[in-house]
Amino acid sequence: MLRSITLLERLNRAAVEGGVRTVKEDRGAVMRSVLLNLQRLLNTRQGSAAAQPDLGLPSPHEMLIDYPASVEQAQRAVKLCIQRYEPRLSNVVVSIDREEGQKQVLSFAVSAQLAGGDRRDPISFHTAITPDGRIRLRDA
Repeated sequence: MLRSITLLERLNRAAVEGGVRTVKEDRGAVMRSVLLNLQRLLNTRQGSAAAQPDLGLPSPHEMLIDYPASVEQAQRAVKLCIQRYEPRLSNVVVSIDREEGQKQVLSFAVSAQLAGGDRRDPISFHTAITPDGRIRLRDA
């Protein structure tokens, strides 16, 4: 089963490329798609999707009420969200990113395996919960 880019991304690509269709898997496109999905997912607040009330994360402000004691709770919330709503990733590990951590920003390093086909490519990226409550993602 081809689990690369989303259906809408494939339809958009076909429209832009003049209807070219292929089943060739582009691992770079898959990784970009996963990161884009995670960016959207981690910035979705729980309760904002009526059909799936646990989709997304609690408000970063709620997760960090008892900072720094609540860091582990935020870490678990990020890991659970990724495991539950990004099936293209397996073996997800979320750890506190001490190198990126700043006093105003809580950062996590995330590593996982990109599933699909006969390969399990490693993928890693950093998340940062900014003071305005947004979650940024960037490649590691």
